Amino acid sequence: MLYPKPSIFIFIYTLVVMLLFCVPSYFALSSTISEEKYKATQEILEWIDANEASIFKEERFNVPSSVRFHVDIYDYLHQKLYSDIDTSFENLDFKIKVIYPHLYYQKEVKLHNGDLFYLVVAIKINYTKIVFITTVLFFIVLFLVFLMSSLFVNSSVYPYRKLQKYMNDFFNDAMHELKTPLGVININLELMSKTLPPTKHIQRIKAATKQMQMTYEDVEYYIKHNKVQYNKEVVNLSDYLSSRVFFFEDIAVSKSISLVPHIEDNLIVYINKIELQRILDNTLSNAIKYSFFKGNIAIDLSKKDENSCVLTIQDEGQGIKDIYKALRRFEREDSVQGGFGLGLNIVQNICNKNDVDFAIQSAENKGSTFIYTFKLDKKKLLDSVDKGAL
Repeated sequence: MLYPKPSIFIFIYTLVVMLLFCVPSYFALSSTISEEKYKATQEILEWIDANEASIFKEERFNVPSSVRFHVDIYDYLHQKLYSDIDTSFENLDFKIKVIYPHLYYQKEVKLHNGDLFYLVVAIKINYTKIVFITTVLFFIVLFLVFLMSSLFVNSSVYPYRKLQKYMNDFFNDAMHELKTPLGVININLELMSKTLPPTKHIQRIKAATKQMQMTYEDVEYYIKHNKVQYNKEVVNLSDYLSSRVFFFEDIAVSKSISLVPHIEDNLIVYINKIELQRILDNTLSNAIKYSFFKGNIAIDLSKKDENSCVLTIQDEGQGIKDIYKALRRFEREDSVQGGFGLGLNIVQNICNKNDVDFAIQSAENKGSTFIYTFKLDKKKLLDSVDKGAL
């Protein structure tokens, strides 16, 4: 079932609210315009009452000069006899006519001698009040729409914010509670490994504990990465990768999977070690998790050129059906394998943050290849030159 996007609901809600406030605003504005028309008409009528007699007293029209009022006089055939209005009328079939920005009023004047004239008086309507009312209404409507939208959005989002806070608190408390027992397990396992002969049971416990530790570290990084500043440092990628491969040996052996590393020595990068660990651990963990029984995982680290090195991790597993989906947060291709669906999303974000080129090549039932291109640390190279010169 397809659901409409939330933006559609926001648009419809805003439109409805605008209509609710625009309708009374329209009537208020119409009332103001009508009031101004009425005032202008009354002014014309008062001017006509005061000046009509003097205008038609003589044969030659005696129209008083005025800045505010302008006059046209027509005979009974609608021929213009006197002109002071710029607007031309096609006919005189009107009593009151509005052509922005003027109002025109026509009066039929019949003299005692039987002569018939048409008097058209124009006055400019005062739109100052109309503009003021329109502006005030616009900002009132805008403010009310904003207020209503804010209340609507806040009331809608509040339950989700509350749930998010609850989940964050839950994760923080859970992580805090898990850290101590996980550390105790690791310490005691190391002691057991030194005092007891190696057995498959100890091997399995080690592998399971390390998987728990990786999951813990993924969730911990996800919770803290927006709050904690991860400072970069100079890291020997060759040595660090070797240590992480050694860490995963127990997990790989427990699943009858072979790790085959080819690591070039002394490749130095500039990156935060915790974030580097997340890249390596997630990639190696996924390679082991999704490899077929007795498969091989090829790990290759080599220098590409003077400025960069390439890390390639290739497994012989089920592959990734939808790479785009796998990179999204909380998405998992295989729910049977478990996990939170955070790993690849974390890897992608760290690569983007540290300017590491990241590519995935995958084929179903053949395996996946993860390719990372790291920039070599140039400061380290300059240091070595300085030391050699000395």
